[in-house]
Amino acid sequence: MKRRDRVIVSVLMVAASVALVGSLVLLGGASGGPIRAALDAVGGVVSRTEAQLARRLRGPGRAEALQWLGPLRTNADSLRQPGQVLLGAYTDEIPSSLDGVLLLEDSLGTALAVIQAYTAWGDRPDQQFPRRIAEAVRELGSIPLITWEPWLVDFENRLHPHLPLRDDRDRGGMAAIAAGQYDFYLDAWAREAVRFGSPLLVRLAHEMNDPYRYPWGPHNNPPADFVAAWRHVVERFRAAGAHNVVWVWAPHVAYEGYEWFYPGDDVVDWVATGALNYGTVAHWSQWWSFDEIFGRHYERLAGFGRPIMIAEFGTLAVGGERPAWYRAALADLPARYPQVRALLFFDVEADATITYQALDWTFANDRPSLAAIREAVQGWR
Repeated sequence: MKRRDRVIVSVLMVAASVALVGSLVLLGGASGGPIRAALDAVGGVVSRTEAQLARRLRGPGRAEALQWLGPLRTNADSLRQPGQVLLGAYTDEIPSSLDGVLLLEDSLGTALAVIQAYTAWGDRPDQQFPRRIAEAVRELGSIPLITWEPWLVDFENRLHPHLPLRDDRDRGGMAAIAAGQYDFYLDAWAREAVRFGSPLLVRLAHEMNDPYRYPWGPHNNPPADFVAAWRHVVERFRAAGAHNVVWVWAPHVAYEGYEWFYPGDDVVDWVATGALNYGTVAHWSQWWSFDEIFGRHYERLAGFGRPIMIAEFGTLAVGGERPAWYRAALADLPARYPQVRALLFFDVEADATITYQALDWTFANDRPSLAAIREAVQGWR
């Protein structure tokens, strides 16, 4: 999107923000329910309007480039068995804006089929079903992927007195989900998913076998409890009629035994993992090739008989030749790893989730890397 076009979008967003403030003033004496409904309604208009305007400013080219995606955008069964690799991304601006995705598309010279957002569990408005970003992605002609993280401590005891106190929730949290303690939240999400209507991918409780990072991991929950929780979530969605949700199971393949956390063929549609090269940025990391990070696990992942998604893909520039890494990773990827059916760039400028210093995964200003990526991806076709 050109600078002039982004200015137009920004002006529109300011106008929408004024409308949002006006709505809150009118609802000043109302309860949290009406205010939240007003926020969702106005926010939905903002996101859809931004996407509609972006689509018009960019002309018919993007829609034409993604015309082949039509069956997957309208039929969940088609999305469960895609015929070619779906390129996608997550960028810093999501969910507030899709501008970063559009700029990345311009840099890569291709339209992205899948756009990812991250959402935690909890009571805050931003922890409810992300209808605004899902509708905006759909309006652009792409498919939303929601990475849904069960941070159980974000629920308020005053609103849910039946829940354990915050300090006690993580240990055994998956068993509590399986027992129905969070059905009030699951059912609300499921209803909104039905209301959304279109196919969407949900990557639930990713890297559940990592014993260090997430509270839903094995340090708090045995594999059987995770499996029971996953199955319960899917069953609640299906009972609500949310058959448009396509479920993505995503272990951390660097840790052994992830097969124990597999919930079953009847409740898993995709298998995913990440492929991020941290280079020499920390004492625990080194420069690994894509084949070393992902390739040596491919056969085991393929053994689940599901399409494979690389949900977070990228490399830092510290410790090796970044363009060469991308070139080697992407060259003939569909032929080398035929079960891979989605690859999403992790285009984040200030990632501080693992290291103390913020890490820059972006590559829009790295022309040699961009050239390597464009050349390799064009070769797939």
